[in-house]
Amino acid sequence: MWNQIKFLLKRKNKDRRRPSQAKVTLTLETASPQHPETIEKLPSDVLSNIFIRLLAKEIAQLRCVCKSWNALLSESSFIKSHLHHSIHHKDEILLFFRHAFSFDRRPFTAHTSHSPDLELTNFIKLPTSPQSKDTRGDIIGSVNGLICFKYGSYDYAIHIWNPSLSMVLTLPPYSLPKDEWMVNHFRFGYDPKTDDYKVVKLTKLSGAISMLSQVEVYSMRKGLWQLITQRFPSNIKWVSDEEVVCVDGHEGHVHWLGYTDMEQKLQTILAFDLGAETFREIPLPDSILHLHEECLNAMGVLGGKLCVMSCVFEAGKCEVWVMEEYGVTESWVKHHGFSQFSADIVPYGFTLRGEFLFQVDEDANDDCLVLYDPIAAKAKNFKKMGRITISKVVEYVDSLVWVVPEEREISSCSISQF
Repeated sequence: MWNQIKFLLKRKNKDRRRPSQAKVTLTLETASPQHPETIEKLPSDVLSNIFIRLLAKEIAQLRCVCKSWNALLSESSFIKSHLHHSIHHKDEILLFFRHAFSFDRRPFTAHTSHSPDLELTNFIKLPTSPQSKDTRGDIIGSVNGLICFKYGSYDYAIHIWNPSLSMVLTLPPYSLPKDEWMVNHFRFGYDPKTDDYKVVKLTKLSGAISMLSQVEVYSMRKGLWQLITQRFPSNIKWVSDEEVVCVDGHEGHVHWLGYTDMEQKLQTILAFDLGAETFREIPLPDSILHLHEECLNAMGVLGGKLCVMSCVFEAGKCEVWVMEEYGVTESWVKHHGFSQFSADIVPYGFTLRGEFLFQVDEDANDDCLVLYDPIAAKAKNFKKMGRITISKVVEYVDSLVWVVPEEREISSCSISQF
């Protein structure tokens, strides 16, 4: 890693063509992790522009070199710059998690978008399986490199994992316990107003004609669950957890596809504002709403805007709609439409780079996963996965993001590094 830093620093100074290039290169030749004084004197903006190119785990090690580096590399602005660089300049890697996965066995397959037929192995260190009566896990969501998952059939053990830093936060129990008569619906999102990450839990009584009013929110910064008193929309009878790609909603919000009837024919979008902790309903575009019984819908983000992908059964047709102004129904705009697929297609969602992910049902024994680039108008097929049930697709992001709960001694949450 130290040689890599030297190389990057040399290249950076060469690109800037500074008169001091020779001097900087000379000092680098004699620098070492034990004697960083010469590099330490470089301007902080130069160091930042170099360090954002390193992996998160390498940067975590560099924080131990000296106090000034620890301060620089722990700044919120640097962490956000590193995150932006990871999303836009590093290889796009998708993790295809199996349904009811176990960390004791292979929980996912990993593929890059530029070579989707090749499978990556052993590039992420897996956490130890959490203590549970069973070893079935499911992904709740992912944002900014953090992956939230539940482990165990009763949803009671919830964890937030940063695979880049090999850190896991185990959340304290929520106040409303899970039992066989209750169905929980979770979301995981980022609140930019408070720079906080939150888990939202909705609870429905099995067989009831409406959702329960009790809603709980876990704040990673506060380290505790809180009951939300804001009233749940009474006209929404059911919400869906069927979204596959974990790039959820508009920043500062989480979303569910909801139903206003028990027959699950009339769809709408249920939005929860993570900052204000309030609900609102966002109607779907009219053309999608009228075709609901004939199509499958998936929500996501496209260019930072809320979007919906709708695929018509047995027709190979698909429409993508983008909400230009968040929350304004009239701002839905048809972004893309195509019908070149000859087989049935199931919409999975959108990647951080604006590509569309589908499942194409080619035959009874095999499904094909397709990544479509709307700008280049090209599709790539992923390596055949047989009839493996894909529960969630997480886009791996190398990230320094981590929030230490302020009240961990009160909330009984635990942090582990492996």
